[in-house]
Amino acid sequence: MTELQIPNQTGMLLVLQSFVEESAKVYHLPQDMLQHLRLISEEAFLHILKNSFNPDELSTIKVVADVDDAFFILSFFDKGLPFDSSLAKQYHPEADVNAVDTEGMELFLIKQFADKVEWVNHGSGGKEFRLSFELPQRDIITILNNKRPKDKETVAIHADDIEIRPFKDSDAIKIARTIYRAYGYSYPNEDLYYPERITAQNRSGKLVSVVCHDKRRDEIVGHYALERPSLGSVAESGQAVVSPGYRGFHLMNKMRVLLEKKAFELHLEGIMSQPVTTHVFSQKVNVGFGSFPCGFSFGLVPQKLSFRQISNTLSQRESCMFYFKPLITRKRKLFLPPRHKYVIKKIYDNLGADFSQGETVNGSGSGDDKVKSNYYAGWGFGVIEVSEPDKNTFNTIKKAFYNLLFKLKAEVIFLFISIEHSDITELVEQVEREKFFFAGIAPSLLNGKDAIRFEYLNGTIDSSKIKIYGEKAQEIFNYILSEKEKVLK
Repeated sequence: MTELQIPNQTGMLLVLQSFVEESAKVYHLPQDMLQHLRLISEEAFLHILKNSFNPDELSTIKVVADVDDAFFILSFFDKGLPFDSSLAKQYHPEADVNAVDTEGMELFLIKQFADKVEWVNHGSGGKEFRLSFELPQRDIITILNNKRPKDKETVAIHADDIEIRPFKDSDAIKIARTIYRAYGYSYPNEDLYYPERITAQNRSGKLVSVVCHDKRRDEIVGHYALERPSLGSVAESGQAVVSPGYRGFHLMNKMRVLLEKKAFELHLEGIMSQPVTTHVFSQKVNVGFGSFPCGFSFGLVPQKLSFRQISNTLSQRESCMFYFKPLITRKRKLFLPPRHKYVIKKIYDNLGADFSQGETVNGSGSGDDKVKSNYYAGWGFGVIEVSEPDKNTFNTIKKAFYNLLFKLKAEVIFLFISIEHSDITELVEQVEREKFFFAGIAPSLLNGKDAIRFEYLNGTIDSSKIKIYGEKAQEIFNYILSEKEKVLK
């Protein structure tokens, strides 16, 4: 990690750019990344000066450069205004978002080149503007074009040849080949096309992979993983694939058994999953392993997939059911908003989760909101997380919302608000007036605390194309659909 602290003055641009360039050299980034980094660091700095400080206000900005398993990360810390709310005067629920003047090109350019854009509110500690740039790595398509793998012997496949085991570093390129064989260029998670990322994420614990290994051919023919990007107490199960020639051996179920064993070893509170709704197969798998429907996400997966070789386009953004399987039983004190209390209690009854009702009182609030706002460029959606809501939280949410909607043009925005901290009755009414609609419950997802989910949909989804499995899921989906339709009237 490298750090720089500079005054909030435009004259510091050359110092900033030199710092970014030298940091890139420290981390051995390729030369062709430097031009983009110089440009985007300048735009980010100017964006902060314009939106966080008055022209004559003196302060400092701390800049931190770092790398993780997949990204070069550039963070700007300041103690100016929490977020830019200058666009609030332009907002109208019926406005054409594409026609809104975003007053400048800074965030447009940042969106073009940064792979992830995050705003983190540190309360009295100020705020952080975090930009992540994908590190260059060779994808499986390039590898196969340079060196075609040898054909394996064409003999009958037997179940005895296949073992289910944890990931090894040598499996990474074979997993990427399996993804390519099963999906061509169409798999939505690009990470599985890059062997280096698979290895790095497993080493860091952000990914916990299990595989199907054909011992006779020494080939990986299946993959399933727990995704833990923040190393939190809840993991998302996903990245599940079985090579076409090996279907019919129930390998997905066998991998899931080992995956849950790994989750228990990690002392996770639960496993969440978001199966697609263009078919019900993945939903059935989740139900079969004791997961329960807790919510729904309209338009989670982008209509046009972002991997550079992918050309196929979905008919609309893909929607997903939200499932959760609890692994640890704990007592909860929950502050349930009255308007959605009935359906939330039904979700907790399905989960078998024990909770008591918190006292419905409005606290004074410290103003020290714990709000985090992320934009995922490759997926076209934003996320706002509120871990400690109080009476002042709505203004912070609104500012983050306007940044995501008007400046970054997010197609979908998800809002998570803790229901284990304080009464949120008024806050729920406020966010719903901004056209957010109820989208379910996310157990233990906010720093180990339960959250209520809301969604803002900047577009339309044809609900007739959505397929739901099971009565419990259908009931929750119908409720969320009705809330969506109420909000959009």
